[in-house]
Amino acid sequence: MPLRRPALALVAAAVLVAVPVVVVQPSAVGAVATPSFSVSWTRQVAAGRAVSTSSPVLVANGSQPFVAAADNAGNVRAYDLTTGEPVSGWSSTNVGFGVRAPLSSDGSNVYVPVATDGIARYPLVRKFSASGQSVWSSNPTTVLPSSPTVGFLLSGLSLGPSATGQRGYLGSSGQWVYGVDASTGAQRWALLNADSTMATPAVADLYGTGAPAVVTSNDTSPAFAGDRAGGLLRIVTADGVQVCSATQFVNGLAYAASGYNNSSPSVGTVDGRPLIVFGSTGPVQTGDGGNQVVAYDADCTLRWASPALGARVEPSPVLADVSGTGSLDVVQLLGIADGANTYPRVVVLDGSTGAVTADTGTALRSYGAPLAYPSSMSVATADVDADGAQDLFVPARQGSFLVLSGRTLGILTTINTNLVVQNTPVVTATPTGVRITLAGYNGLGAQISSYTTTGGTLGSRGWHHFGGNPQLTGVQGALSGPFDQLLEGRWLGSGQSLRRGSATLTMQTDGNLVARSAAGVTFSTGTAVPGSGALMHPGGYVEVRTPAGAVAWRSPGSNYGVERLVLKTDGTLAITSGDVATVRSLAFPRDVWRSDRGATPWDRLVNGEQLGAERKLFSADGAAVLTVQGDGNVVIYRLGRLMWQSKTRDPALSPVLVMQSDGNLVVYSTTGRLLGSYNTFGKGATAAVLGNDGVLRVQTAAGKAVWASNGVVK
Repeated sequence: MPLRRPALALVAAAVLVAVPVVVVQPSAVGAVATPSFSVSWTRQVAAGRAVSTSSPVLVANGSQPFVAAADNAGNVRAYDLTTGEPVSGWSSTNVGFGVRAPLSSDGSNVYVPVATDGIARYPLVRKFSASGQSVWSSNPTTVLPSSPTVGFLLSGLSLGPSATGQRGYLGSSGQWVYGVDASTGAQRWALLNADSTMATPAVADLYGTGAPAVVTSNDTSPAFAGDRAGGLLRIVTADGVQVCSATQFVNGLAYAASGYNNSSPSVGTVDGRPLIVFGSTGPVQTGDGGNQVVAYDADCTLRWASPALGARVEPSPVLADVSGTGSLDVVQLLGIADGANTYPRVVVLDGSTGAVTADTGTALRSYGAPLAYPSSMSVATADVDADGAQDLFVPARQGSFLVLSGRTLGILTTINTNLVVQNTPVVTATPTGVRITLAGYNGLGAQISSYTTTGGTLGSRGWHHFGGNPQLTGVQGALSGPFDQLLEGRWLGSGQSLRRGSATLTMQTDGNLVARSAAGVTFSTGTAVPGSGALMHPGGYVEVRTPAGAVAWRSPGSNYGVERLVLKTDGTLAITSGDVATVRSLAFPRDVWRSDRGATPWDRLVNGEQLGAERKLFSADGAAVLTVQGDGNVVIYRLGRLMWQSKTRDPALSPVLVMQSDGNLVVYSTTGRLLGSYNTFGKGATAAVLGNDGVLRVQTAAGKAVWASNGVVK
């Protein structure tokens, strides 16, 4: 079984000790004059308890906004944002379990993910109305029936639209990711993940056509022979169908015990297309590595990886314009071990390249404490000094909450809270400035406090609370496409374009679908009915359709998985399919058609590809067929004659034939059991090719066979 991660230990929560408020003067590190924050209101949530890793949430509630917070004894309370007065109906709300996951809201309701090992034994979510009334509560038989018998929640519930209404998405330590109906709590889908999923998903229109996608990040622990520890990124549709995936495996021995992803993904538009960033605590992409922020495109390809940073990258990255240039920077909070204490360190990365542009280093060392920096403890931002750049709210030792200049990372001011804070605060605008509302604990127990300043503003392109958006958690602003891909079922309307660098694909108003690079036209359908549109058909092909609905042009294609029309940087087009059938249910993309070379031959599996149950390969002349049968046997027939079989027959196994990236041809069950290996690794093999003679050959790029199904290697 994969390793289950233990519940997060609250390092500073073991003993609640009253600490006097200490007035700390702004540091000399780049300090500039700025209005100070003064307390607006403070309320006790519960005596003797702690609001720990559960970030509070802002609820718009029409013209009467309030904030809700939950403690680790299950108390949920709501307070008027401006006055701090308790909201009617919330005085005795208790969910029955400790709350350590961020809260979320759809603007009217509050969603509380809860569960504790040894108590709930399954993930549990509860929804409350603005008046504190229970709307629904999940349970293991009606809402999350696919759950294993264990699971606690550190993942918040992300909310986003779907074709059938509002959906919620979350993960659990029990290795599942769920999609639920936000109106009823009914489960719509469940995806068995590779390991514990502590990170809150992000929901974003990655393909720019009005269809939301769900981005998850999680651990991978060695569960089967040949597995490696590491992390895993997945992008799935709102209906739980996987589009693509990427692994951040640990390489070598130096990071054999790390490489986990507990950091929630963040999404924004950088360089004209979506950027997905999250923390990966151990590996780099090749060789031994360190703790990094990694960035991916919407097709799960790596865009950049930051240099190794100075501590475990578990807090969610922040996307905000801290440099004042109008573009998004990536801001990462780290907890640096310093003897018995841990102090905050803030690193700013270039959103385009991942290069470090600013770093507090050891400047905040004096603000250390015996404090954990968990995944929900990220930075919030606002333009406090009104200089056009986002400034940073950084949690530090009890009694000190820092406000750093975005431009210099120097301390603008210190908010004296007398609270231990292990989550992300809520930052909002006031008529005259900025408000920050914090939830934490001290010797008296759980407390929520609100502070205001004058002269500042929220500014533009900021990250004002956990996830940057209480609904589409992990998204910076609206993503406005279409970008460089068209997901199946989506249109490119007349006059619309896909763009990638200098390359464009335009559905011209004259009815011609044209791709261009800097060198000129790279592809054209030659169609000429004005007002036509291009459809990425669910059947796996592209059509140009006239306004009357007639098909003016159709590409080759195949309904093999989730297909996308992708514009490449050189101006060529590809229909990319993601089939899911490997040990960890990874989705390996395959170009089933390209504008520069036509359809991809279906006679081969190249390294990194797989063939799932009931899928086939065909020889070039069509006479030979390889089939992965549903009964577990992989067979080759030529003109009706059996040529070879894997002899892995077992109806319960439902195997996959995998041409691994190391060149080894293997047969796995979908549960991860190795059924057959043909020992072709380390021999330079690049593909398994089905010949016209009905023989499957594993061969090198030069065509030399290193294994053949008939035993004859030439």
